[in-house]
Amino acid sequence: MQNISVYLNQRASNSAIDWQGQINNALFRSHIEYQSPNNLEELYEQLDLDIINNVDAVLSVGGDGTVNTIIQRLAGTEISLLVVPGGTANDFAMVLGASSNIKRITQTIRQNIKKKIDLISINGKFMATNGGLGFASEVAQEINELRINYPQFKKVMKFSGKSIYSIFLAKKLLNREIKNYTFSITSNEFTETLISPLILVNNQPALGGDFTVAPDTNHQDGKFNITIFKHQSRLELIRCIIKILNGNYPYNDKNLVSFETESVKIELIDNQSICFFGDGEIFDQGKNWNIRCHANFLSVFSPHNQEDLVNICTKGSLM
Repeated sequence: MQNISVYLNQRASNSAIDWQGQINNALFRSHIEYQSPNNLEELYEQLDLDIINNVDAVLSVGGDGTVNTIIQRLAGTEISLLVVPGGTANDFAMVLGASSNIKRITQTIRQNIKKKIDLISINGKFMATNGGLGFASEVAQEINELRINYPQFKKVMKFSGKSIYSIFLAKKLLNREIKNYTFSITSNEFTETLISPLILVNNQPALGGDFTVAPDTNHQDGKFNITIFKHQSRLELIRCIIKILNGNYPYNDKNLVSFETESVKIELIDNQSICFFGDGEIFDQGKNWNIRCHANFLSVFSPHNQEDLVNICTKGSLM
């Protein structure tokens, strides 16, 4: 009998769904423990117990922020994570091929379909998807503050889904709220002091559901992508962002810098500190960020690989 530990974020935008009932029906042969920590300290204590007890799987029911909290403990262990998308953007669940079809995606546990993926650390804190500095961080911070301070805002997020980030991004661009920062970038592949309104750190192609900012990166190549927007004209910046949103990546944009690396140091030259955002969450404010890739550092169940296996078996049966 498999031992499974489930972390259900009751504050997720899709929290009205009867996740527990669906999980019980799909995994009725398993021993399931539902964890209800009251604070972050209790959550980490429970995850530590899961690791000591060597559970067969940890289920994260929530968004990218829930995943971010859980991977701080699972990183570097052999405990495998299955993500059930219950948040807003669900970037991590999307790239793994997870869906709200609990019965289908939990079969990855039954069939033991899992893989190791890379994680990125930012001053020691892990990130699974995408993050960065600049106005995208300001957008994420604004949305998180509204979600915390105004419970009714969750209904807006549930209705709008992943497009909520595009809506707030458009508002900031149209209201001329874009601020430029002076950064020093140091890596083996690229070193420069520059002015930029936005730097993104990418472990997978898309951010916010459909903003495919790093089409050529993935979370199993031992590297991560850095994308730097050097546009000083707001109109040129908007044009660049619209092209990316429309799936027409602007490879010839001279103000768009993109490179793959194993590590990079970013320093803010301005006399202030700003926030880094990652996995939809706001990290601590700072002026220096040491960022590096940890190859094959998280074990995950992958419904996407399950689909690939089914396709291979289907083709084999037809030959």
